[in-house]
Amino acid sequence: MHADGHAGLSFLLFSPFVFLFKVAGADMTNVLITGALMVGLSSIPDLDIQWEMKHRGITHTVLFGLGIGILFSVLLGYAYGFLGWIMGFVAGFGATGSHILGDTFTYMPFKPLYPFSQREVAFGYFRASNKAINRGMLTIGIIVFIVSLEPAIITQLLGSVT
Repeated sequence: MHADGHAGLSFLLFSPFVFLFKVAGADMTNVLITGALMVGLSSIPDLDIQWEMKHRGITHTVLFGLGIGILFSVLLGYAYGFLGWIMGFVAGFGATGSHILGDTFTYMPFKPLYPFSQREVAFGYFRASNKAINRGMLTIGIIVFIVSLEPAIITQLLGSVT
């Protein structure tokens, strides 16, 4: 997938967390910060291209995702306290995990569980460069995210009125 497809998949996969954060007592600002970070970081594994490393190598692994999750957990933990630790991990690990998931549907095999497993994955459903898939995923992800936000926003507005 390309950046727009990865962003859309991140929107889609983050949508259930809107409910979880609401149950945890987070306000919508924290939810939106976490979602924006997850979507914004969704192409971070492709830094391997800019860094002239093997594409879909170490940056496309769950281990790398854990590292990114921990990094952002620490950064947001200092800024927002305990909830920030959760926000940072969800954003960092979620972004990398959604990227890896999206890439598994393409033709290029890679090892997402390296170094724990040498198994290569590539389901071969579409090319990473398929514009229709990438734009479609972005559109679907945004729509689902907006729909998931609406009840939370209404609940928060009603709570502030009473």
